[in-house]
Amino acid sequence: MIEHAAPTPPRTDRESATSIIDRFPGGERVAPRNSPQSKILAVLLAAAWPPLLVTLPIWPPHHYWAGLDTDWRLVLLAVGLIATPIFMARLAKAKRPNNAPWTRRAVVARYVIYGGLLTAVLQILMTLVLAIVAGFSGESFVQALGAIETVVLVFGVLGVPLALMVGVSYALWGGLCVAYIGYKKVNVSRF
Repeated sequence: MIEHAAPTPPRTDRESATSIIDRFPGGERVAPRNSPQSKILAVLLAAAWPPLLVTLPIWPPHHYWAGLDTDWRLVLLAVGLIATPIFMARLAKAKRPNNAPWTRRAVVARYVIYGGLLTAVLQILMTLVLAIVAGFSGESFVQALGAIETVVLVFGVLGVPLALMVGVSYALWGGLCVAYIGYKKVNVSRF
């Protein structure tokens, strides 16, 4: 004998309109907080990426400020302290097409996208600067070409994917800090 399942009730419009993404956390509408304390706290915590804070005391930097030999963690910390307030200001001025407020997920997503782009641009810029320095440090033309090739292969080909992994995870941390500390939940009915 074949057993049949009970008929399922028809789905309402609200149930059919929600997707799996709408059920993830962070879908509430948010607006930037107006207090300077929350903005400063969000910037400081966003720049304080946990792997940086954990590794700095364990492996202290050898060069705090030595030009091209500066520890990459200190450079990354400086970039985070400079980029986070700029990202916060640009995102606060940006409006959605329907003038609705942002969601926390949208804030985090924009940080990840812009952080990845910033990482790629900075790594390519560093590769170009190091290639120029390596080219001028060669004693002959062929030696300069070899130095440029080595720099481009190491910092360009191998360095960009590694920098993107670090930069995107740093941007994810920064986006989460800003979305939950620098933004507050708003009432959707007023927009």
